[in-house]
This record gives sequence, structure tokens and C-alpha cells, in this order.
Amino acid sequence: MTTQEQPHNQLVQVDSMRMSFADFAEVHGKKIIVAAISLILLSTIYFTVTYISKNAIEEESKRWAGLGASQQSAALQEFAKNNSGTSQALIARVEAARVLLAQGMTLFASTNLEIKKEATNNIEKAIELYDLVINDPLLNLELKAQSLLNAGKGHEALRHFDKAKDCYTQASLLADKTGAGVLAVKYLKNLQDNQVDLATFYKNFD
Repeated sequence: MTTQEQPHNQLVQVDSMRMSFADFAEVHGKKIIVAAISLILLSTIYFTVTYISKNAIEEESKRWAGLGASQQSAALQEFAKNNSGTSQALIARVEAARVLLAQGMTLFASTNLEIKKEATNNIEKAIELYDLVINDPLLNLELKAQSLLNAGKGHEALRHFDKAKDCYTQASLLADKTGAGVLAVKYLKNLQDNQVDLATFYKNFD
């Protein structure tokens, strides 16, 4: 091969490679573009999900810490309001209701009219909070039974006996799965057997 033929052959090879690439690109170009775009999208989704998951875990941790720092009913209710839709908010409402009910029942026997009024208000507010959480799908069965049982106690103290029976009955339906449900069966029977005496007993606190 002469010196003049070598550059010519190289040009032919380069041109042939260009044609081959052009043919390949024409046949497979769209597939390559789609594959490249898909890869970019998958990478973007992966990093986005990873970032969101990390942030979600951090937020979850902060909420649990915030819930642990809240002890008073008012603070628990405020926490629940600020974290609406979360499991921590649900637990905060249950705990706020429990605190209010305990305070109300403790003060219920007071002869001081202002204290008596505060006790009644606390019990009524506790019942309202329990009503908010009872049908929440995030509430586990034990807490549901406990909420129904405590709402029943509140209604009983206020002499709303039909409502108390209804709460006890609903809780007792969970007796095979929860401890609070087992206890509700006993409260229901006691109210059914002793309603007249209980009415007289609670009337003494008027």
C-alpha cells in the first residue's frame, strides 16, 4: 500500500464508522434516549425518597420527644392540635382526656361550687376528647377499649346512664382482645344491677 493510499483508507474507515453510528442511532436512538431519561428519573426519585424518608424519621423523633415533654392536659391538647393527623397527636388526646377525667373525678366530691363546676367541666371535656379518638383508625384496640371505658365512667359520674351503658357495651365487645374490655364488662354489669343506688350516690354530689 502506497503512502497516498493510507490516508484515503483511513478516511474511508472513519466515514464507514460514521455511517454505522448513524444507522445505529437511527434504529436505536429513541430507545437510548428513553433509557437515559428513565435512568435520570429513577435516580431523582431514589434520592428524593431517601431525603424525604430521612426527614420523616427526624420529624417523627421530634414529635415523640415533644409528646414526652407534655404533661398537662392543656399542653397535650395544644400538641395534638399542632401535630394533627399523626399517631403522636392521637396519643396526646387520649392522655389529655385521661388527665382531665382524673382531675374531674378527684374534685367531683367537693362542696365548693366553683371547684364542683370545674370538676364537671373537666369530665365533660374528657368525654369530648374520647369521642374524638374512639373511631380513629390509628387507635389500637387496647386504647380504644380504654377510651370507651373511661368515657363511660365520665357519663356515669354525670348520671348519663344510657350513654355510660353504651360506652361500656362497646368496650365489652373487645373483651376477648383487651384488658380494658374485660373491665368494661364488670362496669356494665354493676351499672345495670345498681343503677338506682348509683343515681342516689352521684346525686349526693350535686
